Amino acid sequence: MLEIGVQSRGIIRESAIEAGYKRIKQAGITCVDYNIVSPEDSKEKLEVTYFKKHQECAARYGLRFSQVHAPIFKYESNRPDKMDYILEEMKKSIAICRLLGSPYMVVHPLELAFELGRAEEKKINLEYFGSLAVEARQHDVMICIENMPYRRVGRVWEGACSEAYKTVEYIDILNKKAGEERFGACFDVGHANVLGKNLREEVRALGSHLKVLHIHDNDGVSDSHQIPYSFSDTKTGLCSTDWSGFLLGLREISFEGVLSFETYRSFTGFPGVLQDSLLQFLYRIGVDFSYVICFNQILDQMGSKKKILFGAGKMFDVYMGQYGKKYSPVFAVDNNASLWGTEKMGIPICNPEAILEIQEEDRIVILCNAYYEEIAKQLSDMGINHYVMTEEILRFNGKPI
Repeated sequence: MLEIGVQSRGIIRESAIEAGYKRIKQAGITCVDYNIVSPEDSKEKLEVTYFKKHQECAARYGLRFSQVHAPIFKYESNRPDKMDYILEEMKKSIAICRLLGSPYMVVHPLELAFELGRAEEKKINLEYFGSLAVEARQHDVMICIENMPYRRVGRVWEGACSEAYKTVEYIDILNKKAGEERFGACFDVGHANVLGKNLREEVRALGSHLKVLHIHDNDGVSDSHQIPYSFSDTKTGLCSTDWSGFLLGLREISFEGVLSFETYRSFTGFPGVLQDSLLQFLYRIGVDFSYVICFNQILDQMGSKKKILFGAGKMFDVYMGQYGKKYSPVFAVDNNASLWGTEKMGIPICNPEAILEIQEEDRIVILCNAYYEEIAKQLSDMGINHYVMTEEILRFNGKPI
């Protein structure tokens, strides 16, 4: 299963640094996305001793920094010296990233299109990222470019790398110039959602370039940084974010990185007494996400056991479409007696009692039914306690009202 991470922002407080890392660990989370505060806001925090304290506290609780978020800077074309300042601070941030033991540092492209035009924006950004390559190599850090939108006059606009194909183009140019894989992509789910992107297609387009994630939810309009499933359509009850598409995309590219949540506005909004529960809930969401992404591996681990699907409806169709050829079931069962003795997609449909005709050690029951709680009880009453759930991909966009 994949590791689960969370951002430091909103959780690690200056007055209780160690307590913050302890809370993250107790929730089951193993990775941290450390947010470097902008040196323009708090210059003293760029001192090595400050970050050493974070590294030691995290290590004490068996946590690792899976990514570091670099400070965010605004380029000013009327101040030529500003770029020198930005580069100096970014190189310090790369050293901090290495000190924390993180292999990845997330960097925003500079926003220049409104001021200088797209062509000049691309030229300056490529020079900017390219200037960090030597420092990144020396510290063995990969620079990950985030899909940032622009926020102007109360709405969002396409950013320099807000589309996957543009990000890939940037990365390929930069890696070719660096002579090695020194640049990758950070895919921010919320940013893609407010821009109306097809999450599945964006993830697939990034492919092996995708190294780190920022997972959070919004209503498709404002970049809210809330926990998944926070927003839904009032008429359908379905989520405003296509979580199914996002997870299928990660499965299709065989993503093996960390499921890192960037839900800091939930943590700044929830009362402190509820934040431990919030962390635990976030971890549980991560576990379910990992289950979907890694479902192929779960099926592989079943080996030669005979697979029996419980349910012959829509979730049966999804299973057969995704896995039926490689992991074909010997038969399916359903509580609808009118289906017994029939076939669907070449698979016999039987009375649930047929499960007992196969020895326990030779079978695995896969629940393909939205009413899995009731089915689980039914199986238990039959003396069947070994089963797995399918990934419920149809319901990962929410349960319709």
